[in-house]
Amino acid sequence: HLAAYGFASVRRTDKRAGAVIRFEELLEKFRPHEVIFEDVNAPGARRRERVRDLVRTLSELGRAHGLKVSTVARTAVVKCFSSAEKAATKQSIAEDLGRHFPELRFKLPRPRKLWDSESERMSIFDALAFAVTHVTK
Repeated sequence: HLAAYGFASVRRTDKRAGAVIRFEELLEKFRPHEVIFEDVNAPGARRRERVRDLVRTLSELGRAHGLKVSTVARTAVVKCFSSAEKAATKQSIAEDLGRHFPELRFKLPRPRKLWDSESERMSIFDALAFAVTHVTK
């Protein structure tokens, strides 16, 4: 059972500053003991420098709040949710999580067509996949 789920958006000219402020608000609201980020420095990670910088800043902020800060590589997530027969995709991971967390089924994005952009709801499943991978390793 999930305590809470959703996604936070930042609607400011300075998105970096807005993300930091929103992160602090979420820390205050939920008071976690640990935060988990994608390992943006892992081999194969495809994140722009501004995202790497933001993750570094948020990690430092988490540590400043006395939190344990962990990272998980995207490749570890795929490995965690893959079977011997088939490599996991973002969609298959989201569907698997939807089966294990029924409260999220209505948030499950439909399979994406090649020309579609990714649904913002996928971020909920991405975050949960990182958390599940972290606790199962």
